[in-house]
Amino acid sequence: MMHPDPMPSINPGVLVPTAAAYDGSHHWRTSAGELRASVRFEAGGYSAAHVQGEPAALRELAAALTLAADQAEIAYPAAGVAAS
Repeated sequence: MMHPDPMPSINPGVLVPTAAAYDGSHHWRTSAGELRASVRFEAGGYSAAHVQGEPAALRELAAALTLAADQAEIAYPAAGVAAS
């Protein structure tokens, strides 16, 4: 049975290669005056996507991505490099 949820749910997976092209110059206000921003990136070929939301939400996403990258490097250090 599907549970009612007032928020639409999605579960995307995006693979971003090193040197993907990012464009974060998009920002606007909603009709209610709330600030929004977005980052668009091209992953190569015809693959492109964007992430948008409140500035605080984008900062939270950036922090989570940085933490995930840092933890991955600690768990799997590059060959010949000792984890600090």
